[in-house]
Amino acid sequence: MIELGIFLLGVSALPYLIYLYGINFGQKHALSFPPIKDLPPISVVISARNEEKNISKRIENLVESNYPNMEIVIVDDASTDSTCDRAWGSLEISHIPYQLTRNTEQMGTSASYNKAIARATHDIIVATDADTLFKPTALYWIVGRLIDNQSIGAVTGDLQPFHDYNQTTQMESEYRNIYGRMCTWESNHDSTFNFNGALMAFRKSAVGVINDKKGADDANIAFAVIRNGKRAIYEEEAVVYETIPESFEVQFRQKIRRASGLLNAMWSNKDLLRGDRKFSQFFAVRMWMYFISPVTFVAGILCDPFLFIAAALSLFVPLFRAFILNQFYLLAGLITINRNVKTWESTSSLEGK
Repeated sequence: MIELGIFLLGVSALPYLIYLYGINFGQKHALSFPPIKDLPPISVVISARNEEKNISKRIENLVESNYPNMEIVIVDDASTDSTCDRAWGSLEISHIPYQLTRNTEQMGTSASYNKAIARATHDIIVATDADTLFKPTALYWIVGRLIDNQSIGAVTGDLQPFHDYNQTTQMESEYRNIYGRMCTWESNHDSTFNFNGALMAFRKSAVGVINDKKGADDANIAFAVIRNGKRAIYEEEAVVYETIPESFEVQFRQKIRRASGLLNAMWSNKDLLRGDRKFSQFFAVRMWMYFISPVTFVAGILCDPFLFIAAALSLFVPLFRAFILNQFYLLAGLITINRNVKTWESTSSLEGK
């Protein structure tokens, strides 16, 4: 059985080895772009649900970005707390043009984004979460990358954990370091669908209406852009921070929820595998990575006690730990792929940040 187990582990590892080679030796793009004399006007859209502890800090952070021409459009998704009142108070003193509306019933993130985008004044949209904070230069990088090349229809930022010293933050940092480099390599060739909902910039004309029926809204934005013939890329310099739950159990549930949404969106867009763009080749490897690898990995370590023990010991090596934990998150996501991911409550807090 050990031979079968080694074979299955090899099957699970192959797509990761392809990406490991790519991020170290693959095509690179220049980090900089020509200085932008006149930044275009943007509409920053936020869907918020029960974010009374975060919304004021989120608005303050946008003000501190000092972007010269923006409006803020917030949709309160039927919050049961004082999110709307606190948002209004912070927007009033921000001296930034804004629109604030409240859903009478909970609609979910994608539907709320569609509502906000329809109301937005400007063609360039920046979507962000209510429980994350930008690095001061994030808007410059993400908007600058978007307008630098007309072939680009959407850009996502690099999501990183706040540098809190706890075990779950350390594990997330290890994972994010690899994840961002993988997405950047894909972007250098064509596009990535692995978008971070915490920070996305796109043109209205490149996205249209976000699919609010199938999977994660951030991935669906990227897929919509790709379908419309544009590129969806990852910008590592546009950094946005999120709070990582200290509880591994809470983080595990969060990871499963995100995996379910991403896998659902991928499966709903599997027809893009038949495209003639380079993206289709990367998408095929990602499908292998997300749908086949988790199953073959778990089956492989269960074939022989030695392989199971070796996998357990590998958890002490950061690179292997990120790989192994990701397999279990994805496997749980596969099991729950049809769960409703349209709505959820925030598990993050910006208090003290």
